[in-house]
Amino acid sequence: MLYKQTTQVPNFLFDMFLPDLTEAELKVLLTVIRQTLGWLDKRTGQRKLRDRITSYQFRQKTGLSKRVITTTIQSLLQKNLVQVTDATGVSLHLASERKGKTNLFYAIANPVQITTQTNAQSVPEPVQKVYHNKTNYQKLTETKLRQRFTGHISKALSQRQTLFDFRKN
Repeated sequence: MLYKQTTQVPNFLFDMFLPDLTEAELKVLLTVIRQTLGWLDKRTGQRKLRDRITSYQFRQKTGLSKRVITTTIQSLLQKNLVQVTDATGVSLHLASERKGKTNLFYAIANPVQITTQTNAQSVPEPVQKVYHNKTNYQKLTETKLRQRFTGHISKALSQRQTLFDFRKN
C-alpha cells in the first residue's frame, strides 16, 4: 500500500466516538476528514485544517440526501466533532445560519487539542532483516563462506605454527 495515497484518521474518532456515531454521521465526518486532513495546503505545505465543501460534494461522496446531510451536520456540531464557518471564519452553529450560504467551510473540531494514548512507536523499526532477492542472498552466503573459510585457514595455520614450534623444542 502506498501511504502517500492515504488519509490519516485521528485516533479520537476510533477511541471515543465510533460506537456512538450513526452511519450517516460517520460518512459525513469521514468526508470532512478526507477533504481537510487528506490534502496538503499548497501555500503552507501543511495538512488543510478546513475546506469548502458544497452540499453537492457531500451528496456525491456520502450517497445521502440533502435533508439527512443537514441534520447530520447539525448532530456533529452538537457533538463538537466538526466546525462550520463562513469564508471570514465566523462560526455557523445553526442550520438557519448556514441556509442559503454557498461558501461553507468545514473542519474537524480542535484536531490538535484532542489526544488519546497510543501504543505506536514514534519511529517504526524493522522487525527483522530480510534479504528479498536471490542476488542479495547469494552475496550474503558467499561472504559468510569466505569469512568461515578465512577463519578456518587462519586457525589451521596458527595451530600448525604452534605445533611446529612445540616439536622444535
